[in-house]
Amino acid sequence: MSIKWKPKGTWREKLEKDQEPKVVKVPPKMQKRFGTGTMLIPKPLDVDALIRKVRKGKLVTQARIREKLAKEFKADTACPITTGIFVRIAA
Repeated sequence: MSIKWKPKGTWREKLEKDQEPKVVKVPPKMQKRFGTGTMLIPKPLDVDALIRKVRKGKLVTQARIREKLAKEFKADTACPITTGIFVRIAA
């Protein structure tokens, strides 16, 4: 018996998924690393737009992307997990 994995949509569909960014309290399990305060859960298109602003030949890290997103939405930090996932989707 073989089970075939079927993707839940194309990368473009995942990138353009209709969702709103959320600002939530930093979860207790993440407070040791990020401290208390607020955390942004970005939307994929916000991450993609920020990546596209980087000039050719320049380097931007995921940490820097998270800093810029958090500042833009007036949060203390941005979620590293969802940001990382969205960076891969945008790529």
